[in-house]
Amino acid sequence: MAEVSPSTTPAPDRALLERAAAESAAALGIPASLVGKALGQQDYFAVIEAIIPLRPTAPPERVRPALEALEGLLRIKAYGFPPVGPQGRIAPVVFGTAGHRGEIGVGLGLVHIHAIVTALLRRIEQMAPEERLRHFGVETLDAVRARGMMIGHDNRLFNPDFSFYAAHLLGQAGFRVGYAGRVASPEISRVLPLQGWAGALNFTPSHNPFRYGGLKFSPADGGLAAGDLSDPLAEEANRVLEELNAEAWPDFQTLAALIASQDQRTGRVDVHAPYLEALAAHPVVRLGELVETLQGLPPGERLRFVADPVWGGAVPVYQRLLEQFGPEVMTLIHTEDDPYFGGQSTEPSADTFADAEAVLRADPAKFKVAIRNDPDGDRGLAGDQAGGIKMNRFAALVMRYLIDIGAGRDVVTTLPTSRFGVDYARSRGKTVRLTAVGFKNFRPHLLDKGTMVAYEESDGLTIAGHTLDKDGVLAGLLALRIVLHYRRPLSELLAEIEAEIGPYHYRQVSFPVDILAEKVREKLQRLRAIKPGARLGPEGLRRTVVEVNSEDGFWFAFEEGGWILMRPSGTEPKVRIYAETRTSEAATLELCELGKAVALEVLHAD
Repeated sequence: MAEVSPSTTPAPDRALLERAAAESAAALGIPASLVGKALGQQDYFAVIEAIIPLRPTAPPERVRPALEALEGLLRIKAYGFPPVGPQGRIAPVVFGTAGHRGEIGVGLGLVHIHAIVTALLRRIEQMAPEERLRHFGVETLDAVRARGMMIGHDNRLFNPDFSFYAAHLLGQAGFRVGYAGRVASPEISRVLPLQGWAGALNFTPSHNPFRYGGLKFSPADGGLAAGDLSDPLAEEANRVLEELNAEAWPDFQTLAALIASQDQRTGRVDVHAPYLEALAAHPVVRLGELVETLQGLPPGERLRFVADPVWGGAVPVYQRLLEQFGPEVMTLIHTEDDPYFGGQSTEPSADTFADAEAVLRADPAKFKVAIRNDPDGDRGLAGDQAGGIKMNRFAALVMRYLIDIGAGRDVVTTLPTSRFGVDYARSRGKTVRLTAVGFKNFRPHLLDKGTMVAYEESDGLTIAGHTLDKDGVLAGLLALRIVLHYRRPLSELLAEIEAEIGPYHYRQVSFPVDILAEKVREKLQRLRAIKPGARLGPEGLRRTVVEVNSEDGFWFAFEEGGWILMRPSGTEPKVRIYAETRTSEAATLELCELGKAVALEVLHAD
């Protein structure tokens, strides 16, 4: 640790904060049994989750003290040496499809940031010159340090603290550091290579609920770190965690002083302006021209664009976009600084799209487009007054537009994504490549310049010449382009494609299991024994397997029609089931039941 001036702010008193939290929660009518159990287990989020639904009606002078006390307790936890995880040690670092994620104070605290950044520094130092060149754009360690690291975050609790602690560790190692502040993930991805940074640390768990924090790492090209970089990084980070001990860990006041000092020393970097400039220069988006076109529409052709960044990291860039489009074209909702996301789900869905949809319904404009993002802005659910259009289908609209304007090439998507877009692309003569889940697996296809669009079922996409990561802000701008090109609503255009290629009934469900995440992955490997010709599932749901793919989870196509994919969550004790038929919603639900039954049988077998 660097020498810093002692903090003039006294360390928080846990007992005093717990008493304040209990009294404030009681004043709000929260049961004492819930509060007592939660405080005893240091599960402060359990009390916060009881408070958040009360905010619309409870007096603010009662809500704010309760949240402040609980947030103070969480900060103590996030700064401290955390409780051990279920395996008798600190909750480990696990890089899933998009970085490390964990509950704030348990799975993500300063100790995890210390471990990940320390591991990153070790890995960079140990790399051969050609490996540094591949990941960071330069061969020597000094050149990587000079290029430096960008740091940004969404609006989660303590993300500025986490960012400046990471900046301190990087600065100690001689790295240039630029702080982007509150930012959307795709902004970092796009601007990183434009400004010549060696990489970026982005504090966000993407779409996860407000209990969670996370850290994504991107190398110099702006894409998420692929397995050849992220897997060794996670292994090294867990070795660092094993080296730590409570006695050597700095106290709260030392860490607070260090973070405050680093805040004053770290240079700021603007990513919003260069990101929008990149969109203006993109041959498909042409942002400046798009703004002029929308502002110049005659009254009878007016278009209303509603953007909902879900209180998250994309708020600042949408505020810049609002300045360009003007209020006569664009409405921006949910912009307050709220780490609890208005009490709403953080995943784009039909339910969460409803607020934007209501604005559209009340507007007399002829054309209407809305976008709902997740907290870090990398996912986008586009739609109109008829509702949101999930990426499984919206991607086909993007394909149609790109092909019709002569920008169409190949398509890449993930194995569990609906075949709706896949079959549409093939019907238009395009090659489709299927990968494992996670945008990091799209990297080689995007880098080879042969892909016009890359997308996944969880509302993420990018297009050629843009980012190597998904971009939910881009999704809304593409929706505007599509509507302007065809002068028809998105929902009508989608209905045309559905009529052209027929029905697809897709469903994705998840269910928790009482088995550790790594054991879930291990036990599901037994499904590798299933071969074509096997009969799968319990009586009444049983199907004959005709095709198998175990590249990512376990995918089975059936003689009776339809397919399922079973895969474990990358970071949680959950199993995800994906299923699709061309028959009916009921048939797809039956396949989901089949998949769940098979997975549970395998997981609970001796």
